[in-house]
Amino acid sequence: MNLEHFKLHTPKPQPVDSIENLRFRVERFFRPPSIRAERSLPLALDSAQTLRPELKIEHPSKSVANFLNFLTDALPDGDVYLFGGILRDLALHGQRGFNSDIDLVVEGDWPNCAAYLHKLGAQHNKFGGYRLTVAGWPIDIWNAKETWAIREGFVPYYGIGSLTETTVLNWDAILMNWRTKVFVHRRTYIEAIRQRILDVVLQKNPNPLGMAVRVFRHLCLKDAKQITTSAAEYLAKCAHAYGYQELQNSEIQSYGNSAIRAPVYTFFAHLDLHHDALDMQGRFKIASNAVAQELGLA
Repeated sequence: MNLEHFKLHTPKPQPVDSIENLRFRVERFFRPPSIRAERSLPLALDSAQTLRPELKIEHPSKSVANFLNFLTDALPDGDVYLFGGILRDLALHGQRGFNSDIDLVVEGDWPNCAAYLHKLGAQHNKFGGYRLTVAGWPIDIWNAKETWAIREGFVPYYGIGSLTETTVLNWDAILMNWRTKVFVHRRTYIEAIRQRILDVVLQKNPNPLGMAVRVFRHLCLKDAKQITTSAAEYLAKCAHAYGYQELQNSEIQSYGNSAIRAPVYTFFAHLDLHHDALDMQGRFKIASNAVAQELGLA
């Protein structure tokens, strides 16, 4: 299926092509703004000089990087991981592509972490995590063993890598250990990012309508160039379960705007999952032709 006829086009940075490239983007994102020295002549010993004020060291609550450093230091027997969305958006679009919540998961020493977060005034969020705001960024922090899919028994917990099986999208299935800067991800992660291949990892979700909205939005906003058969089947099921207006209303309620394009939704509504005589490629062709006719492109 060629989605290019149906999607908005805006210039975007290229996705990363290696973990090293992603690590650089993460480090640049959390790096404090540099203070550029003005170009000047060499210091003249016989002239009066204007001294610059001393640079202030920010309090941890004023810097996300400092907060992460303090949290990591407070948990010598635990590890703090960046998880999901922030790494996905930095991998796909760079620093300007991320403007959302920062998700963290903690492996080990959760009681001490919870006590530390209480001291900072963090509030309970949904599903047993904590939320606080640091330097204007909303941050959600979870116990790795108590994330929803693991707690509900949909994914067994064998270590932090289990979380890569709990995400909605394959693009979210990545973590970075803040202490060591080591990434945990699926073997095909970078290739999926580089080629913009969209897949659905886990269809079980406490908010099925919200998940459908999210996947459709990612398809329309994140410039997916390819989708897997399982993702296509999932979106077709969603298009049969929810009307376009229902998806759009939920989208506006959650995000304040609508990015799901009607032709993209219509394509999946036309995707016949029960046509046993055709493979997915054939079904794609029929659905694509149907949408093209509706748009007057055929």
